[in-house]
Amino acid sequence: MEVADIHKKLAEKIFMGSSEIIPKIFAAIADQEEAELLLALPGTVESLSQALGKDSEKIEEMLNVLYRKGLVFKKSTPEGVLHRMCRDLMQFHDATILWPEAPREFLDLWQEFMEKEWTQFSEMAEKVLPRPVTRIVPVRESIDAKQQILAFEDVSKMIEEAGDIAVTNCTCRLTARKCDRPVEICIQIGKAAQYAIDRGTGRRIDKDEALSLIKKAEEVGLIHTTMNRAGDTHFICNCCEDCCMTFPVLINKKLKMCDPSRFVASIDPDLCQGCETCLERCYFGALSLNSKTNVMEVNAAECMGCGLCKVVCENEAITLVEHRPADFIPQA
Repeated sequence: MEVADIHKKLAEKIFMGSSEIIPKIFAAIADQEEAELLLALPGTVESLSQALGKDSEKIEEMLNVLYRKGLVFKKSTPEGVLHRMCRDLMQFHDATILWPEAPREFLDLWQEFMEKEWTQFSEMAEKVLPRPVTRIVPVRESIDAKQQILAFEDVSKMIEEAGDIAVTNCTCRLTARKCDRPVEICIQIGKAAQYAIDRGTGRRIDKDEALSLIKKAEEVGLIHTTMNRAGDTHFICNCCEDCCMTFPVLINKKLKMCDPSRFVASIDPDLCQGCETCLERCYFGALSLNSKTNVMEVNAAECMGCGLCKVVCENEAITLVEHRPADFIPQA
């Protein structure tokens, strides 16, 4: 098989056969021999050795390299360790960008994809997916004390109840480089943390450091996002409005690639002084100043319930109040 054809086959395997750039990304991270092994997956070292007619030690060595690159994932089975390829575009993106030895040219290819093809993919995904894959988690200590906040939407509790915790680079800021926000600030929990540590793409941290990173993220204007399923927390990403995969298309194209939290901002008119400090923290256009009352107002339809506006309100005029029911967050 020709080299160009084999990398197109890999793109087809993650449902991106129509892309012009994804085959180039595969070509930049996997040579022909590695690509042939990827096409033979899933399999164990022994089954792959037989299928490809290669020595098992050679196969295992190649699989270890591809695992570090983020192209191969492992699962223990009664027959041995099963190796499979990344299953879709998102897993391909998140895993391979954190390849420790990734050259700048490889990261730039990913950014080219984001600039030329990502919006079209997002439009298609919005139509196909019943709900966005991720959702916003409010900042700490932003919910009105009278409101119900569940364990899986409390970022501090997520960390307190976590087992293994790791921090990795933000894949979006690593490739886009459009802002000066921190790069090493995305938190992995449980199996995701174990995976990052094992691959060498993240470093183990304790709960105190994780909470410090959460505070730092809020201070610099990053939005917490996680899996859009109740009780399912593998990561807490800390996203900006310009580099992130989801927020630019949400802000500029109104594509629902991330669900809001269950809450919206509420302004206490007796405490608000109309200073507009919160305006620059609202990336979604949900805040405006009422010129007659000199009090900030909230457009609930546009508010994503992140709580970043509260972080900068020196008068403590902003709280988050419940706007959507608890079953708004998918159970599975």
